[in-house]
Amino acid sequence: MKLFTTFLFLLAWSLLTASEKEEPPLGYTLVLDEKTIRLAPGKEIQIKGLFENPKATLIPDKERLFTYGGITFKYPANFSFEADFKTEGVKIWSLDGNDFVIMVQHYETLKMTPKSFSEELRESYGTGTKTESRSYSFNGQKYSGVRVHLTLAGTKLIQDVLALPTQRGSRLLVLQDSPPEEKVSEDESKLVLRLLDETLKY
Repeated sequence: MKLFTTFLFLLAWSLLTASEKEEPPLGYTLVLDEKTIRLAPGKEIQIKGLFENPKATLIPDKERLFTYGGITFKYPANFSFEADFKTEGVKIWSLDGNDFVIMVQHYETLKMTPKSFSEELRESYGTGTKTESRSYSFNGQKYSGVRVHLTLAGTKLIQDVLALPTQRGSRLLVLQDSPPEEKVSEDESKLVLRLLDETLKY
């Protein structure tokens, strides 16, 4: 069977406009014989050329692009996605892997700082919760914050709480990880931190 002049490829998703409550779409690469074409959910593309019994491979991206709350960054595509808008004026997104969790918290008017957030954690999880200063450099920008050591349901966790600049309200980036002795894999945290370093923007 021959395909003449053009080959129209339409992905069968109806996601034309993204809501902040919806998981960021996954991109794909279509390899058609030796031609490589980028595909995006809900977008029609036109492929020019003449193909005779072509071999086609559809390859999903390994990362998704987070674009909510005024910030963007890439994260592993296999992470689960959850958006919590139950509290008025507060938007919380959680991206959950095996060991590592990325949380973006956007407060429309409230001035929430890493210190005040860590103090709330200490009140919630008891005096055994310890804090210390912590900072990261992502994409050439330094972010200062607080590291919180806590135990939740018998599981030891580390939460690094960083402030992301914003003109109104406040934004926090919370990176939750397991201590080395609790980890399933070291590779996950290394991958997340590399992606943040390469792609975090606001």
